[in-house]
Amino acid sequence: MILPFLSRLNLTDYFIIILVYIEFVTSSILQFIPTKLINSITWLFQHLFTSNPAMDIPVNEVPIDTQLRLAPSIHEMCKLFNVEVEDYLVRTEDDYILTIHRIPPRKDLHDTEVTPKVAYLHHGLLMCSDIWCCNVERHKNLPFVLHDLGYDVWMGNNRGNKYSTAHVFLQPGSPKFWNFSIDEFAYFDIPNTINYILENVNAEQVTCIGFSQGSAQMFAALSINKKLNEKISQFIAIAPAMTPHGLHNRIVDKIVKATPKLMYLFFGRNIVLPSATVWRRTLHPKLFNTLIDVANIMLFNWNSKNITIKQKFISYSKLYSTTSVKCIVHWFQILRSQKFQLYEEPDDMFNSLSRPYLIPVFPTRTNIKVPILLIYGGSDSLVDIDVMKANLPPKRVFDIKIDNHEHLDLIWGNDVDVLVIDKVLKFIEFFTPIDDPSYRLLSKYFNSNNFKKYASITSEHTIKPENLIGTPRKNSVAVASIHKRSPSIVSRHNYNERDSELKSYVTNESRNGDLVDLPEINSTSSCSSASEEEELHAEAVEIHRQLSQNHIPAQNNSDLELTKSVMDSIK
Repeated sequence: MILPFLSRLNLTDYFIIILVYIEFVTSSILQFIPTKLINSITWLFQHLFTSNPAMDIPVNEVPIDTQLRLAPSIHEMCKLFNVEVEDYLVRTEDDYILTIHRIPPRKDLHDTEVTPKVAYLHHGLLMCSDIWCCNVERHKNLPFVLHDLGYDVWMGNNRGNKYSTAHVFLQPGSPKFWNFSIDEFAYFDIPNTINYILENVNAEQVTCIGFSQGSAQMFAALSINKKLNEKISQFIAIAPAMTPHGLHNRIVDKIVKATPKLMYLFFGRNIVLPSATVWRRTLHPKLFNTLIDVANIMLFNWNSKNITIKQKFISYSKLYSTTSVKCIVHWFQILRSQKFQLYEEPDDMFNSLSRPYLIPVFPTRTNIKVPILLIYGGSDSLVDIDVMKANLPPKRVFDIKIDNHEHLDLIWGNDVDVLVIDKVLKFIEFFTPIDDPSYRLLSKYFNSNNFKKYASITSEHTIKPENLIGTPRKNSVAVASIHKRSPSIVSRHNYNERDSELKSYVTNESRNGDLVDLPEINSTSSCSSASEEEELHAEAVEIHRQLSQNHIPAQNNSDLELTKSVMDSIK
């Protein structure tokens, strides 16, 4: 007799069930295998698959993609690009110890009295800080680009991942250690980390960038922490996740939505997919990559065609980092309810239908006060941009769609420099005051014409601001103000700081909310000395100040004008 449920399964569904069963059996067996034996097997397979037994290739001649793939930590990865990384320990309010990484600012780009701008990057689900630094081409790694532009770059790590398995009182083998979900990331990990960074560098604000779940954590943290909003100048969400429709495979999707707690039956209450690290260490890289590709296609319908084969070998080796089963269950609860809600604790008295109370939803629409840029792939099955925007503030939220790109493409895609990093930097530049040193560095970065020229400079590790000067970028967007009390909070400028003279400019007050354009500059001349350049910069700042004082957009038009200015700038 055939069960009705089984008769509705296709080959793909059976394959997924078999994989889950194999994972369950493997994880159970691995619990009884000594760690030394696993390490010995790992060494043997790495020697067979990735090293040169004859040792006829010197270490310094091994291709950089192979070195990146085999690098055990972010320190070795960054060292390949001559980038220094520092470790810092953050103790959360609930006693977890998080390891965060810092790329110190370049001393040659700042005066000793000037505090560099601070950038904070946070990874996604089942990831760690490694994901930001594994592109084989230097200029496609966002932390390195920000570092080259003078930023003080920090990369965070969630509790429980590769770098953060410490606790003041608990051991990783304890189920209590893994009793956390997205709630704890929002309550503790994000705000405690940002507070630590700002106190350490004596800064007031930080620019935040999140990928996938890292974006969700930031949304959640901002929605429940009013003071955190004051400490973030802008937030860029890359491939943001909040309320995904569901999984691509219909059977798996129905199962996890019907009973999210089923994950506890498969994986227990500690680490999700504990055997993944062993598979990554022992399987041939091609086979491991194939398994990842198959899983991505079946679960999310991702083909990853924009990621090169060489890049997959590197990126997939950094893809998995430990997290709690409870975190995955939390996501499945969100899938089921289609609400960005807090974790639903089990209730023996009621089920989801008879429960006489509601699960709280993160108040993201009303409580977030920082400018937000959403960068999402047009083919990303995890992003519903309309639902997401409906759950975010109606003002100062901007979105950029990258056509024919999926989730992972936005950090590891072959054109991530032009399609993503370019947008990130333009958004940062838009919200950077004209008289801030970082604005000048950003302007020079864009004046390099294209990323190839920038890459050729940075690959030699001799980047200097003056090397990035090229054809001036045309910025014809007018001054826009958000609030009457603080004019020119957001502005765009079309002067070039290396020009030797300024043309006459319009000083008439705007009427009926019309914008006043900044003056067009002669872009063919150049400054003969550094002092002239400084004088020109000071003059441009004064022009901008006067125009800002004379122009206050009509209140009913300001939001529309701001949106148009930002989108014109980014695109």
